[in-house]
Amino acid sequence: MIAAFLMPFPLRGYRAPYLWVYYRLLSSIDERMLFITSEDYIRKPEHWQAHNRWELQPGNASRLKYQVPDDTVIRGHEYRFLSETVYEALLEDSGGNPLAAFSRLVSEDVQCLEAAFVEILSHTSTLNIEAILTWCNCPSLSAAAAEKGIPVLHLEIGPLRWPQYRPTAYLDFAGVNGNTEAERRYLESGLQPVGGFDINALRRFFYQTDSIDTQEVQFNLGVALQVEDDSNLLAFGHGFDNQSLLVYAHLLNDNASVLVRAHPGSLFALKPDWYTVDNSPDSVTFIRHCEKILTINSSIGVEALLMQTPVDVLGDCAHRFISQSANNQVRATRLAFYLFAYLVPMDLIYDAAYLRFRLRQPSEYEIIMRHLETYGVDVGSVHLVAAGSISILLESAMMSDAPLC
Repeated sequence: MIAAFLMPFPLRGYRAPYLWVYYRLLSSIDERMLFITSEDYIRKPEHWQAHNRWELQPGNASRLKYQVPDDTVIRGHEYRFLSETVYEALLEDSGGNPLAAFSRLVSEDVQCLEAAFVEILSHTSTLNIEAILTWCNCPSLSAAAAEKGIPVLHLEIGPLRWPQYRPTAYLDFAGVNGNTEAERRYLESGLQPVGGFDINALRRFFYQTDSIDTQEVQFNLGVALQVEDDSNLLAFGHGFDNQSLLVYAHLLNDNASVLVRAHPGSLFALKPDWYTVDNSPDSVTFIRHCEKILTINSSIGVEALLMQTPVDVLGDCAHRFISQSANNQVRATRLAFYLFAYLVPMDLIYDAAYLRFRLRQPSEYEIIMRHLETYGVDVGSVHLVAAGSISILLESAMMSDAPLC
């Protein structure tokens, strides 16, 4: 049985924060699952519709490939609910600050929470759990699962997203956003920089447009801000937040022309000051207006790497080791591994067969081949050329004419 931990507490101000993920799992994994969460998730969809939740708004279900479940679907799974008293204890121990509590949940082993997980995982009905899926780092969950010998798979929407890119996702046994295994896996793969890795070819494979319009660079620096209450900033920003990022950019680039892009999910509006507020229709246009990008750990950093725009990454994230490359050849090699081996085609993280494939700890070669097959590459032909070599496999993938979809 596959289990899923869905954030049960309203630490960012609203309940059932991963409601759409719950609906997607119910729609995609055609077998009985165990959900470790709160009772909010099993409320009737009419409840959430009355609260004007975006998950019930027209078009979102088809866009994110889920069906709003009925009672029969919901009752077809098992549930273990975390008590509200755990949330209250965590909140009280965090001085009543919900964002401080959220930061602790994703970065610390909170004893009352670990004890609650241990109790759930000690129940006889949970003895056959193959893995626990989670959409956020939770050291308390990882500690409890490790005690029971259960692997934890950290999942999340990836940095390249539809409709501009082939949609990607993260799957990481160590963490998501921060504390990831991306760099370690790359180093252990033994992949060496070679001349065959071409960032332009990588961009052509993943970017959903045949070419990028030539745009005049207008600014020395582009600063990409992020959602203020996201775990990327709260726990993995190395002490930076949006305000300190702006100050940092100002101090280091006093005479530079600076373009600042707010995150679409921000609650705050930027005011023009020593910088210009970006009004580009998308992140690609923003990047193309700038000589260089500065970010804490935004996914715009990955897009900038694909556009061959220099990027400084100040926080912890899976792609930081790429931005720190010594030269273009190393950067292209790391980026190729990151895109084809580390990132996962979006639909696969909701595919039970793929999750079990990863639980078997396949080789990097096997992982890349599985991803290429999902992207529509003729893996039989590529395999004949690659002959077991990751390097040749990646070079062949970049030259593939797999259809963009």
